[in-house]
This record gives sequence, structure tokens and C-alpha cells, in this order.
Amino acid sequence: MSIWTVGLKGLLGGGAVVAFSLVGEAGHPKRFAGLFSAAPSVAVASLLMTVLTKGSAATVPYARGMLIGSAGMIAYCLVSLLLIDRLHALAGSIASWLAWLAVAGGLYLLLGR
Repeated sequence: MSIWTVGLKGLLGGGAVVAFSLVGEAGHPKRFAGLFSAAPSVAVASLLMTVLTKGSAATVPYARGMLIGSAGMIAYCLVSLLLIDRLHALAGSIASWLAWLAVAGGLYLLLGR
């Protein structure tokens, strides 16, 4: 990867972080601001750079992996909402992590290859 590609990726990623942070700052409640910070903007910038450098066909596995990971994160959030109060923090967090692993791992085995 050339220095220009790395520089362009950094500029796009930084610009996307600023844009997503502004969206998070404008929204209410403020606790959702983290949802619009680094991860979505870096993912968008990374996909854009992959499309520009390798073409759209090479982007499909990366996008699929991001979608599989987000499905696992949704499972993690739902299980943690239900179990952290009932099982206390450590056991609820472990169960949530296992839910993420089951969903993301299962989807990867079914779709990711």
C-alpha cells in the first residue's frame, strides 16, 4: 500500500470520525454519542478505500464481516440488557460475550466463508 493510499485513508477516516461525532453530538440522549464515533466512521472509510483500490468485488467479504460482527453485537446488547441485573455484572457479561460469540461465530461459519 503506497504512502498516498495510507494518507488518503487517514484523511477519509478522520473526516468521517468528525462527521459521525457531529451527528452524535447533535442527537439526544448524549449516551448514544459513542455509537456514532469511531467504529462506523472507520468502517465506512475502510470500505470506501477498499472499493477505490481493489474494486467492489473485493469489498464484499469485508462488508459481510462487518455485518456479521454487528449481528453479534446486537445479540450481546440484548443478552446484557436481560442478564446483567439478574446475574450481576461478571456472570451477565460472560453470558453476553458467549451470546456474541455464538451469533457471530455461527453466522461466520454459515455465511462468512
